[in-house]
Amino acid sequence: MRPLRATRTSSPRERRQSGRLTKRELRQLLSGPGRKWIKGVWAAAEQYTLRLSRLSPVTSPLGTRLMEEYMAEHNLSGEEMHRALFLALVAGYSTRAVLAGPTEQPGLDASSLPPDDLDERTRTIANDEFESVMKLPPEVWKGYVAIATMTVQGKHASATLPWYRLGRSRIEAMIRCGYVLRCIDETLDAEPVLTDVSEAASRG
Repeated sequence: MRPLRATRTSSPRERRQSGRLTKRELRQLLSGPGRKWIKGVWAAAEQYTLRLSRLSPVTSPLGTRLMEEYMAEHNLSGEEMHRALFLALVAGYSTRAVLAGPTEQPGLDASSLPPDDLDERTRTIANDEFESVMKLPPEVWKGYVAIATMTVQGKHASATLPWYRLGRSRIEAMIRCGYVLRCIDETLDAEPVLTDVSEAASRG
């Protein structure tokens, strides 16, 4: 069994994805319209997450297993860490939900999803074949992950969960996993549980 893996080793500077660092990085990576676009995608993904009560009957248990295996593989524990990684995973799912149609992202072939080995197939796509389902330019994806990391660190870093334990490579691993889970739901016509707009607004 191959675990989900971090995409690369981040430097301490990258791991602490402060707002100032993120803004500077986005200016280096993207033009003004590009920065505005990825911020808009992130805002849309956050709104989708507010409406998302539960992933589908297929991907809800699958996502839980993969996240718990990731935590075990990387010697991570604690409710705070669990919540932070789950937020990142759901953010990845929501990202695909709002991104796939408008940007014509490719999907998966149903024949490539063996029902008896979805765990391993999800890991393979997230780790080694992510470009087959996500065709944004590398600099755009890098900027997007920076925003996601800043958000997760801002919401979940604490005295007992330091920011450096929520590094960018760790957050990206979960975002990729969630993104692939959404691809699986699209392919299998499995639907998540969403609240209505008014209920989501009251939760926000």
